[in-house]
Amino acid sequence: MNLYVTSQGWESASTSGKWQRIGWREVQTRSPSVGATETLMMAACMADGVTVLSNVAKLVPILNFSPQEPEVIDLARFLTGSGACVEGAGSDTLYIKGKNQLHGSECIVPPDRIEAGTFMLAAAITRSSISMSPVIPSHVACLIDKLLAAGCKITCAHDTLEVSAVPDDVGHNLQGFDVRTCPFPGFPTDLQPQTMVLLTTCNGSSIVEETVFENRMGHVRELQKLGARIRVCGSTAVICGKEKGSALLSSHLVAKDLRGGVSLVLAGLAAEGVTEISGIAHIDRGYENLDAKLRLLGADIKRLIPLASPL
Repeated sequence: MNLYVTSQGWESASTSGKWQRIGWREVQTRSPSVGATETLMMAACMADGVTVLSNVAKLVPILNFSPQEPEVIDLARFLTGSGACVEGAGSDTLYIKGKNQLHGSECIVPPDRIEAGTFMLAAAITRSSISMSPVIPSHVACLIDKLLAAGCKITCAHDTLEVSAVPDDVGHNLQGFDVRTCPFPGFPTDLQPQTMVLLTTCNGSSIVEETVFENRMGHVRELQKLGARIRVCGSTAVICGKEKGSALLSSHLVAKDLRGGVSLVLAGLAAEGVTEISGIAHIDRGYENLDAKLRLLGADIKRLIPLASPL
């Protein structure tokens, strides 16, 4: 279809000549991204013939493709409701037959499992409690298991989830645990930075291994400014937990990405003194009114720069 893609710090696509429908059979990608998978699914819905996405993680080792990701399954459901022909959602193979036209349909966006996990970790880090709804417990099952192992109390009822790390409830300090990030249903990489903050407040040493993304330890240096004892070797971090009399201390921090940035906010909640965080535009990209929600939970947090109005 005469499509050209260039990269100059951003991605740009343009076309020239007569537009032609895409005719895909086999697709390879270098991006380890569920978003990339969803883009391929949507493009395949309008492509000629049948596109098969089959066990891509083995076909292209650097692609972490999991058609069982909740977001992928939900997109397949929406596309099918819009007239697309998508088969195999929930399995390791997707068959997508292209159509000439799709139509509108209704879509109920599922709860954000990463936002839910972030607030679950916020409660554990601050040794407090939280009740959230709506939440799909099966989407955060891996985190639930880790928090239970640490000593938190968790109850689930339909779409409501409660987490308590209040000392009177747990009776002792939380215990550290090891984490290895994996595609769903494994431990989500998007909760790795926030979990690392929790581990700095727990007893004992913990190991965090990042297997999904390269260079996802950028938040460690910022956490070290607070006094966190973390040692990084490649894609693995060793966290030395809380010792008697030790605590995170306030500092000026810089958010450099979305999940790493929100981990700094959680660390600031646990640190003694006032912690100032710049670069919060990264955080706003993935969390709506995070500061306001934390204030409702009792956090002493103030936004120094007004939230930009949506376009």
